[in-house]
Parts: sequence; structure tokens; C-alpha cells
Amino acid sequence: MRRQTLAALGVALLLVLAGCSAGPGSPGTAASTPVDSQSATPSDSTIRVAGSGSADAEPNQAVVRVAVVAVGPDAATARQRLAENTSRMRDALDRIGVGDGRVTTERYDIYQDRRRPREEGAEPRVQYRAAHDFEITVTDPDDVGEVIDTAVRNGATEINDVSFTLSTERRRTLERRARSAAMADARSKASALATDANLTVTGVRVIRTGRSGAPRYAGGDGAATATAAPTPAAPSDLESGPVTVTTTVQVVYEAGPRTNATA
Repeated sequence: MRRQTLAALGVALLLVLAGCSAGPGSPGTAASTPVDSQSATPSDSTIRVAGSGSADAEPNQAVVRVAVVAVGPDAATARQRLAENTSRMRDALDRIGVGDGRVTTERYDIYQDRRRPREEGAEPRVQYRAAHDFEITVTDPDDVGEVIDTAVRNGATEINDVSFTLSTERRRTLERRARSAAMADARSKASALATDANLTVTGVRVIRTGRSGAPRYAGGDGAATATAAPTPAAPSDLESGPVTVTTTVQVVYEAGPRTNATA
């Protein structure tokens, strides 16, 4: 009789426990969180384009490269003659307002020059050649002629190059204008591509700027032997022309469906 009573109590207890865990609304149970199967995924449409732009302006600076050359029977004599001519040229440039800060050394060299003799079998004639190359920065392109004349008449023996270019400040201004033009070019291309795909540009994701191209300018170049003839101060023989700066950009635009698109 006692065993039957215990068995009945055990069955009753199991029924009570089963009732407690029967439904999600029962006391003491944790309700499960449903998964929202209708949550929207943001659009990942992108348009990648390259844009290019340029800007130009008249040069406001020039660079003149000159050389002072002297020869002598020995290295010491060649060096002394070179030093005298160099000092005379620097003093003359300083008097016209081109100070040492705008006259810098590009190369200095003293070497033995063995020239082939005219008579067959004769010993080669030995002399020493000393050369000092300078770069002269001219802040007003109209002064290039005067600078060349002054250098030639006071010790310079060669005019190696004349370049018309931009000051740092003006070049940066042109670079900003070129980048703006490049961005406008990129946006125009992206908008055209988006229209063809029935999309619209909604934002910018990535911008990468390319390296700006070296300024393109017109100017005299090549080596020329200096003479005492005057150089025109006006740019009739030394035409500068405009200086052009170019740059490129790589842009990734975000795009989405056009709001007025029809199915």
C-alpha cells in the first residue's frame, strides 16, 4: 500500500513539472527573441572613376643656369682665375639686386685637360680646366635679359639653360585649381554612368589624389656660348608662354536607385 502511494505522488509531481514548462507564457520561463527577416541591407552600389584637371598661368619666375670656366697651366692657377671671375660675376649680380640667396652652386670641378697635339708624334698639351656652374633665380621674368648680360660681361662664359616657371605660392594655387577641375571631371563621369545604370550619385566614399604633373612651360634651353652681345630685356627672343599644371584624382562614389525610377 505504501509503494502505491509513493508511485502516485511521483506521477503527480511529473505532471506538475510538465505543466510549468508547457508554453512561453508560463511563469518563470524566458521568451525567445524572434529574428527579423525583413530588416533591409544598405545598398552597396559604387561607381569608381578617374578625373583629370589642369590650370595654367603666366610664369612669375625664371631660372638661369650659367657657368664660369677658367683654364691654367696648373690646378692652382686655374682655381685662382676661376675664383676671380666668379667673385666679379657675383658682385655684379648683387649690384642689380640679385643677391647671394638667389645664386646657388650646381657644380664645381677642376680637372686635367689633355689636348691632342696638332703635330703627329708630339706630346699632348696639358692644361687644367676649372668650372663653376650656378643656378640664378630671377623673380621677374622680364629681368632675365639683364641678368644674362650682367653675368656674361662679368665672368660667366656659358649660358646653359633658361627656364620660365612658377614660384611656390603660385604653383600651389594652380594645383588647387587643377584638383577642383579634376573633381568636377570625376563627378561628371560618375553622374553619366549612374544615369545609364538607372542610379543616382548619393555620396563620396573614397578620394585618392594622384601626383601633380611637373609644370609644363615654354622657354629657351640647350647650351650656348656666352658672348658680349646684349640680350633683349623684352621676351622677344626669350618667349615664356603659359605654365600648365595637371593633376588626377581617383574617386569612389556611392550610388542608389533613382527616386523617380519606374518599374
